[in-house]
Amino acid sequence: MLFVTVHHRTKRALRLFVLLLGVIAVARLGLAISTGELTVMGRLQPIRHINGAGSKVALTFDLSWGEVMPPKVLAVLREYGVKSTFFLSGPWASSHPDLVAEIVKDGHEIASHGYRHVNMSTLTKEALEENIRRAHEAIKAASGQEPRYLRPPNGDFNDLVIGVAESLGYKVIDWGVDSHDWMNPGVSYIVKRVLDRAQPGDVVLMHASDTCKQTDQALAAIIEGLAAKGLQIVTVGQLIEAAPGTGN
Repeated sequence: MLFVTVHHRTKRALRLFVLLLGVIAVARLGLAISTGELTVMGRLQPIRHINGAGSKVALTFDLSWGEVMPPKVLAVLREYGVKSTFFLSGPWASSHPDLVAEIVKDGHEIASHGYRHVNMSTLTKEALEENIRRAHEAIKAASGQEPRYLRPPNGDFNDLVIGVAESLGYKVIDWGVDSHDWMNPGVSYIVKRVLDRAQPGDVVLMHASDTCKQTDQALAAIIEGLAAKGLQIVTVGQLIEAAPGTGN
């Protein structure tokens, strides 16, 4: 039997080498998550944050249920002259054409939240294509616009979701800051969470569905607080366009 003795200095060098590889891997993963444009370790990533977008942040609203909260959210955005991105579900858009028209009239960006509110990573390629296409047609019919961005329900995705979405002309948008307004945790909590976490280039997640009962009350303070931090609120499309070389 052959025994090999490794000098303690060699062991230390090997440990340092392995540690260095780990640091490099983490750095590459962080870059991919921030840009949403790279594949790391075989996994595609959505856009959560845009580097190089200056002092801009994108304020976004998911909307799948109800008709009470949307006008309240729109009223606050109108008061402050803020333009945001609304991710609409196909069925909601079809059943609320007047509200969709109001969103469009106010100059907000229209995006897709899919057709069925299910975890898209559980769907087959064919089911994904049907889901995204049905939502696209419903949103287009209600808004007169071609949505270019998709936020999967619950932020759930895998390589197949992103690959299918991109093949249908979509960029997948997640978020860098979750307001937690969907938890109804209290207005001050929602405001503090966003203002403590929002950084230049971030995509901020909020909701305009009736299940979120505190969003409109927190929105004014969030808009004022972001402005106080020197951050300009824009749409997702404007955030992407603000970064050199990202395209749209």
